[in-house]
Amino acid sequence: MPYSNERASRLGHVPTVSNHAVQEAFARWEVAQAKPEDSDRVTSLCVPLRALQSVTPATDVKFAITVDGSDSEVEVTRQHPTIKVGYLRIAGSFLDLDKITAAGEGPFVNPVQIRASHSEAAFDAALPGSGLIRPGYNGRDTWRQEIDHFLRNTRFDQDSDSTLADALLAMHGGPGNPAKDVPIRTCPSCAFGFAPGSEPRVTISGGTCTECGAILYLADVLRTHDEYSQEGSNQTAMTRVMLVVERLMTLSYLEHFYTQLDTPEDVLRRTLFITDGPLALFGVVAPLKRRLQTYNDAIYEWGATKGISAPLLVGIEKSGRFVEHAELIAELIPKGSVMRLTTEYINRMTGRPDGHQYGRDEFYGRRFIFRTTAGDPLVITVPPRAGVLPYEGLGAEEFDSYPTLRVVCEVLDGVRTRLYPNAVIPVALAHNAASLPLGVGHSVLRAMAQNGIQLPKDSQIRYRSPFK
Repeated sequence: MPYSNERASRLGHVPTVSNHAVQEAFARWEVAQAKPEDSDRVTSLCVPLRALQSVTPATDVKFAITVDGSDSEVEVTRQHPTIKVGYLRIAGSFLDLDKITAAGEGPFVNPVQIRASHSEAAFDAALPGSGLIRPGYNGRDTWRQEIDHFLRNTRFDQDSDSTLADALLAMHGGPGNPAKDVPIRTCPSCAFGFAPGSEPRVTISGGTCTECGAILYLADVLRTHDEYSQEGSNQTAMTRVMLVVERLMTLSYLEHFYTQLDTPEDVLRRTLFITDGPLALFGVVAPLKRRLQTYNDAIYEWGATKGISAPLLVGIEKSGRFVEHAELIAELIPKGSVMRLTTEYINRMTGRPDGHQYGRDEFYGRRFIFRTTAGDPLVITVPPRAGVLPYEGLGAEEFDSYPTLRVVCEVLDGVRTRLYPNAVIPVALAHNAASLPLGVGHSVLRAMAQNGIQLPKDSQIRYRSPFK
């Protein structure tokens, strides 16, 4: 690593470029996700939308609720670059699909109707990075307390008293039947691992470790404290929190409709829930995907008794390996068709070994590539029907196991936008509401931290602080 302000030689790259071993290494490699030379590898996995079964017609879906989040970690001051603070912004976007369609029916798009078709709600949080503590506590315990405070005091909507902590308990219980407490498998304080069935349990108010007597918090079930760094960046831990909160916000809307409406089936039949990113959780929060799978299964079974397919839930990816691959093979997928990504195909295009059980521990939905009637490839994740696991067991790779796939694709086909490549309007609007800007935006966030923690106001970018 260089010293601060140390610069490399302008010709320092020449020995590396001319090195024979480096040149030989490139000759040995190939790109795993390259377009298959045999087009049948793609076309054999595709079916037209009209060939899929659907309980709910796309014309019945009138609304879309999209949840998106942004996170950012900034250095507090130049004198203390290792002291960091993190910011989260989570937004829920509501879109009236009939109004958005009507706005584009004339010779020009009607901006008044566009505005009337859309509403949004967002909440923000600040999280302590390295070097920030509560008096009397270390950095890790401060992180745990702040995450718990965030969950217990953040309402998913201004018109509701339900908090993200309530949604976490609902995830561990079921629709309309939230758990009263949840088990903690490993104590964050003494690191004792409890056998299944013997774990201490925590309520929304917390609990106590039966081994060491330390205080436990409901937020400990997320286990993000395991990735907290005392000295470095906590961007990864922050992103884990953001992803869980996005899922909790979507679940909050489902739980609200299910418990607060006389005929929730009328709303759930007409509402598409969109998540930015795949229906999956990674790293230390991955075990929570089983709770989401169980909750969605319960909604599906209830919906079957009402004659509807629910939940209408989809994750849409804007970037990443699968989005790049979808663009490479788009011309091989007929327009208006869906490609199922088998585990064998995924392992080959990601460079994993044959037989690898991709997605089993992280996903509560399965990825598909949908090519719209306009030719745009969309990478989407859709949950299976109850009783089917998306990446293991019988039915995981069958189209019939995903009864909402057709209606989801047909709705998305009608809300495309040219604002961004391969984009849909609901996700674009939600991202606009949730995004934290770079540049001046970071400077404002830094100034806010300096003001709140009472540190010298010496941002790395010169500007007039609005907090003076």
